[in-house]
Amino acid sequence: MRTRIEVTPGADRPQVDLCGDVLAPRILSATPTGAQVALVGTQMVLLAGDSIGIDIVVAPGGRLEIVEPVGTVAYGGTGRSRWEVSIEVGAGATLIWEGQPFVVSDGATVLRTTDIRLGDGARLLQREVLAFGRSGQHGGDLVSCLHARSADGLPLLIEDLDLARGKRERLGVLGDDRVLDSIIALGWRPEGDIPAGPAAFELAEPGVLLRQLGREHAHQPMDACWQAWRGQDALSGRSPGPATAS
Repeated sequence: MRTRIEVTPGADRPQVDLCGDVLAPRILSATPTGAQVALVGTQMVLLAGDSIGIDIVVAPGGRLEIVEPVGTVAYGGTGRSRWEVSIEVGAGATLIWEGQPFVVSDGATVLRTTDIRLGDGARLLQREVLAFGRSGQHGGDLVSCLHARSADGLPLLIEDLDLARGKRERLGVLGDDRVLDSIIALGWRPEGDIPAGPAAFELAEPGVLLRQLGREHAHQPMDACWQAWRGQDALSGRSPGPATAS
């Protein structure tokens, strides 16, 4: 089960190619260079044994903002679930993606991978919120891998996290916390001060990883940073108008 979103800028409006069933992309608005697209779930995901793939392509000079109306729950059961994201941001293009909480419920075993390729002058702003357990639960097992590279293969951010039960509770991992909230900026360095609370890690290439742990998803400093950073890289162009979809 794969979903694909591809945006190519045009003279008057962008070409937006959409494909998806379980996760159905829907155009919310558009400018000549890009679009805002919602990922809408049409049925229950992520069930045990499910394999969900999301392919994102932003052509050179294009802009795409992805909106998730609700979060995702990985349900317990027999078999490992997979959540695979492939992102390609062309030269001079921009991708903004504010992910809603990804909840790993009791009994779930999930492999979550994100592979990113950034062209010259491309910029990415992405938020990921990983939460362990629904109300009253401790949560299942998650392996989360994020590999971001430049178009010529230069590593920008490589992170493999084994957050299985018995491992994530260790000191220096999550400890007693159950929510891992991350904001990733690649290809650029956001301006402004970072409020107390989140930890900021500047990357070797232009970019920042901002991260905060908590027992609940109520991270006001992270929300404020997201809004401030997104404002520096907001979709530009003419007022929202129609786009072509196929």
